[in-house]
Amino acid sequence: MNDAVKAVRYHEIDMLKGLACLLMLIGHAIRAQMDPPGAFDKVVLHIMDFSGPIFFFVSGMNVMTFLERNRDKPGFGATRFYLAAAALLFFLGFTYNLNRGSVGMMEIFQGVAMGTAFTYLLMRTKLPTWAHFVLMAALYAAYLWFRVRVEVHPGFAHFRELRATIPLGSDLLVPGIIESVRELGKNVGPLGRLLFVHFSLLPWVLFFHTGALCYRSLGAHPAREKFWWIFFIALVAVSPFVGRWIFPHLFLATFVDLMLRGIPSYVTMTLGGAGLAYLISRRIYRGAENMRGRLGHWLAARLELLGKESFMFLIVHWWIISTILGAVLILNRTTGGETTWWLDPYARAALTIVATTFAVPWFANLRNRWSRVKHYGRKVAVAMIVSFVLTVLMLPASAFWALYFSYGTSFGFAFVYPTLRQRLRRRYTKAPQAA
Repeated sequence: MNDAVKAVRYHEIDMLKGLACLLMLIGHAIRAQMDPPGAFDKVVLHIMDFSGPIFFFVSGMNVMTFLERNRDKPGFGATRFYLAAAALLFFLGFTYNLNRGSVGMMEIFQGVAMGTAFTYLLMRTKLPTWAHFVLMAALYAAYLWFRVRVEVHPGFAHFRELRATIPLGSDLLVPGIIESVRELGKNVGPLGRLLFVHFSLLPWVLFFHTGALCYRSLGAHPAREKFWWIFFIALVAVSPFVGRWIFPHLFLATFVDLMLRGIPSYVTMTLGGAGLAYLISRRIYRGAENMRGRLGHWLAARLELLGKESFMFLIVHWWIISTILGAVLILNRTTGGETTWWLDPYARAALTIVATTFAVPWFANLRNRWSRVKHYGRKVAVAMIVSFVLTVLMLPASAFWALYFSYGTSFGFAFVYPTLRQRLRRRYTKAPQAA
């Protein structure tokens, strides 16, 4: 595999991850304080539901690009470094959970940490591709056993009752959502939340693992591309029919279903869609520098940047959404509700896209400059502690301002994690011995 081809494929991965970030942003922006969706809204929301699957699929490819670059690097303990970095990401990611009010659940950073570490360990083996598929089927069967129990077991009856009271809208703040999610978490316990709920291991490792397998397969045997086209098209084709006997909705009926989205129709539809997105981009995308026209180059470069800075993006886009909603609240109080047009979900999404597109590179450059100052890690740690204290102090008085102060902890994580990861790399790299 020559360097030119690898570089192009890395561009594809960054672009697809950036596209997933953009879809995620739109979904989050329009779901916040959204009226019950109409037909058009449901189509948009269904498209947004591909964001996580695409993000995790290409993250599995990132596992393979790391292995390509580092598996045989002299003096570098690649496995120890990768697992240590994943553990660091897992625990520092709880700063994001604090901000999102989901400390007891596995959020996206824990999902990435667990999914990539698990995939890394499996892809280091010499198992044939068919054995990987058998293992993935077994893992998904374990998840599906749990998911069916949620729908039929008497122990989840109260959760199902609470979920049934939630309208088919998509507002994150609809009454009953928090109560039903808490009931679910109580029923499954800590181990269940680690393995089955939200961005946990078993429903999402399929996406990481399939992305890694696809990348490895096509890198070693380009002629197998036809097989992957057939496989992903077949997944999409069967999605309206699988699991309909107990899961009647093709996508997600309510926000609570985001916690339990690994139903057969969702998995086959979005996994197939993620794979097709990669195969299409592999055919036609050659990097931002090869895009024709200034606008096309700029848009492609921004998507690639969002992909490279996806962790920073996850913090920044929520901060901007909260800032917009906070501004709406303040303006409505001062104008007597005359600024309701700000609450239009698509206007909010457009404003969030523009703001995030410019804010992410600004924060990334700021992080890169600050990371060169003396005792950078300690200073960020102090800022995170101060942010946490302010969050706790503000919570009784104002939930909104407590939320806003909590961004300090998650921003601190986004700022310091690359530095800590680099330190881990140095720790697990042996200096070359003098001749």
